[in-house]
Amino acid sequence: MFRAGTSPRDSLDRGDPIGSQIPIDHFVVVLQENRSFDHYFQALPEFGQPDVDVAQESFDNSDPSGEGEIVHPFLLKDPCVEDIPHNWVAVHHQLADGKMSGFLAAANPEGRRALGYYDATTLNYYYALANTFAIGDRYFAPVPGPTFPNRMYFLSASSFGHAKNTAPPPRDEERTLFHQLEQKRLSWVVYSEGSTFEDDMYPRLRSEQGQHFRDISEFYVDALAGRLPFFAWVESTFEGPLPTDEHAPANVQIGQAFTARVIASVMNSTTWNRTALFLTYDEHGGFFDHVPPPRACPPDDEPPRMAGLSSATRFDQLGPRVPFIVVSPFAKAHYVSHRVHSHSSVLRLVQARAELPALTARDANSEPPFDFFDFEHPPFSIPPNLPEPLVDPVQKKRCIAVAIAARAKKKQKEAAARPSGG
Repeated sequence: MFRAGTSPRDSLDRGDPIGSQIPIDHFVVVLQENRSFDHYFQALPEFGQPDVDVAQESFDNSDPSGEGEIVHPFLLKDPCVEDIPHNWVAVHHQLADGKMSGFLAAANPEGRRALGYYDATTLNYYYALANTFAIGDRYFAPVPGPTFPNRMYFLSASSFGHAKNTAPPPRDEERTLFHQLEQKRLSWVVYSEGSTFEDDMYPRLRSEQGQHFRDISEFYVDALAGRLPFFAWVESTFEGPLPTDEHAPANVQIGQAFTARVIASVMNSTTWNRTALFLTYDEHGGFFDHVPPPRACPPDDEPPRMAGLSSATRFDQLGPRVPFIVVSPFAKAHYVSHRVHSHSSVLRLVQARAELPALTARDANSEPPFDFFDFEHPPFSIPPNLPEPLVDPVQKKRCIAVAIAARAKKKQKEAAARPSGG
């Protein structure tokens, strides 16, 4: 219904807050890697939040040949399981035309791990967070595909036809929320532990706006000093023996501890009473979910650029569900939203606060997550007490070895794929 350039005042429902009516001066986004909703929160009804929609006991996946085992969701104890295919082709196999029955097959050989889930014994902090603040059980990745296009939809509401897990081709013009904020003279900072996806997705951004890229250590200092920008993009790392991004096979407890430190810094900041932090994941990483993704508004006329796809293929379907939690004094307490949202919904909320036009038709037609908030009676004016995140020392040591082995395996694979000779 709405197109690129549409203002929030023209696209949002009458009565929705706009501009200063939204009492948030600081937006913080923590976008972690590759975990699905059921994979992380399948056990949440058993741990205090019965309102979330998780897979029934009867849900299963099986070998498509009919000769293999039938696998139901099962409890994982291992915090660092092997990665699972999650490219465009693999994800569409997993969705199986809405039957959500292809996760096991796409992860073969030894694909049982795709049906594994964690509970509060492993993810104690995340379960406490989900039981305290507002969580969404209809929050979907924007694209049924891998990391790069999904991250681009958060910042640009489009991947400009890019569908692969690689740096996109250069574009004549880079269009992002960062550019919009810069034009409006609103502060923004990318805080990271190392190199960032933005360096690959928007290669001119750092060269032109390098002063906005800072080390994660400065985030903690800025939060403590009450100097958080209008928009803070917090990026963990996939590098080193202890990656914090939660991308399999990373130790999920290490990622949980990273997120807990970021959230504690925000809650202890003098800016807390005007801040909203969003914790979510760029895509599902191949792990199971039982809810078929709904259709979505194509952002533009660009088809997915990938060999073998029909010329009629469009970015017109959301990807699998991912965890989404709003941490804010205004977040409704112990609340579950059942409304459909995606990364472009958060983008549209920031645009509504800053009164910025839509970048594409996707964000123009996205509903901001207003239902997560109570702006009139903030439930958490005083930050709640949350538990310390658990990190099993034995598993931590083992997962370091797993991460080193996985990195060596990846390098060996990349070397084998390179053409030989001069």
